[in-house]
Amino acid sequence: MNRFSPFSWPCAVALLVLIGAGCSVEPDVQYGLEPLQLQSSTADKDRAKTIDQWISILHADLFGTALGSAELFDIKQAFESIGDQDIARETLVANFMQNPEVQLPSQEAMLADSDQFVEATYVRFLVRYPTQAERTWMRNYIQNTPTVTPELVYSSFALSAEYLHY
Repeated sequence: MNRFSPFSWPCAVALLVLIGAGCSVEPDVQYGLEPLQLQSSTADKDRAKTIDQWISILHADLFGTALGSAELFDIKQAFESIGDQDIARETLVANFMQNPEVQLPSQEAMLADSDQFVEATYVRFLVRYPTQAERTWMRNYIQNTPTVTPELVYSSFALSAEYLHY
């Protein structure tokens, strides 16, 4: 064997060891969601959400998916370029509502079971169950106001003062 050969037995053995060490079976990793702990209906929410948190949570509540970091950065830049934060929030919610991927229940589903709609909306946006007074008021409002839509209800919850806090 030529002693200057680039391929010798010690090199071949070392190459096989490196290949064998580098090729291992990936562990079976599973991701899941932990159950959401709902607060009582009288819970005090005294910590304000940051702009990043509010935008990310709003996107998750409306679309059911997480917002990518690049998209969050772009939205935050536009958000911060508007001086009035209330107008910025209203504009963002209105823009999100124009997206066909927003997960809204139908008008018929809202009217057919308004109690379930009200409870699901409170849990989705405010992470708590409605009080009996809130449930009754919302049910009566939905049933007695023909112009109310799920989009309007979701928009009002997303723009509420309680939604800005945890």
